[in-house]
Parts: sequence; C-alpha cells; structure tokens
Amino acid sequence: MAGMSDLLWHEVKNFFDPNLMGTLPDLRVPDATLEDWQAMFDLIRSNGWAWDYAEDDTVRPLPAAAEVLPRPVDAEESVRLRVWPTPGVQVNF
Repeated sequence: MAGMSDLLWHEVKNFFDPNLMGTLPDLRVPDATLEDWQAMFDLIRSNGWAWDYAEDDTVRPLPAAAEVLPRPVDAEESVRLRVWPTPGVQVNF
C-alpha cells in the first residue's frame, strides 16, 4: 500500500475536481492518534498550503496537535481548521 509521501498530485487530482466529482465527501478516520494529527498539521505547514484555524470565531496560528486535540467532548468553544491544498479545493477539519 502506498504511503502518503508516495502519492503524486497528477495521479489523484481528478478525485478533487469539482467538475468531475462534485463536492468532496465527508470522511472519518477512525482511531486517528495525536501523532497522526500532528503529521497532518506538519504536512499543512511543510507544503505551504493555505489554511485558516479558529477557536470560536477568533483566528489563531495553527497550534501543535497536543494543544488543541485533548479537548473535552462538552468543550464550550468550537475549533475550525480549513485547508486549501490547491486553489479551489477547501478541506474542513
């Protein structure tokens, strides 16, 4: 099985073309660990993707995963991470 670093954009870009595929489906990654989330945050930073992180409606710098993920289920503030890995494609976390 190919790892994330083995994916080449030209091989998968059609999956993200709204004219071919419509909107992106909702996805869930069961049992994602803190390390998995940190790897995603690192990928966002290292690829220079545009992103927008906010707690409630206050935009903040992208924190380390350990700062944001160990939140209680009944936490009062909402957290939003939007990422644009390529122009015209927005991914919401």
